[in-house]
Amino acid sequence: MRAYGFTLVELVVTLTILTILLAMAAPSFREMLLNFQIRSAAEGLNTGLQIARAEAIRRNVNVVFTLSSNATWTVGCQVVVADADNDGVEDCPEVIQGKQSAEGAVSINVEVVPAGAHSVTFNGLGRVTFNNDGSNVMRQLDIAANEGNGRNLRILIRGGSVHFCDPSISTVGDPRVCA
Repeated sequence: MRAYGFTLVELVVTLTILTILLAMAAPSFREMLLNFQIRSAAEGLNTGLQIARAEAIRRNVNVVFTLSSNATWTVGCQVVVADADNDGVEDCPEVIQGKQSAEGAVSINVEVVPAGAHSVTFNGLGRVTFNNDGSNVMRQLDIAANEGNGRNLRILIRGGSVHFCDPSISTVGDPRVCA
């Protein structure tokens, strides 16, 4: 009668091959996770900027996106007005808050251009305008990991548009290029 199953030699060979394959895949898996965290942080910031722009257009008031040093952002009106147009809706009720980075083992660095800027103001037409406090207006956010070799992303704030780009892409006509 024949016994079914694996021999010890077959099991050892299979485990050795599996170990080699996992060892080769580990660095690319780590890079994939790092890129995911960078993308998640950039999407969080982009969402906050888009909310600020949309609220400015919807309410026809200046709305400020402020980036804090503790990995959070806030969106609020420059001047809080309680139903100035008598439409039954407060013109800028509470401040909206969000987080710029995904949870993870890798810390994400956000560099603001120009240096020292911490906010951007959108007017009722959705266009960037001067900050009431006289501070520099954010024009660009560079998102990168503090460790590893993940892909960097950039958010450009130009006129009335907010969009992602990849600073490492230089091919003309590629929609990911920073212009």
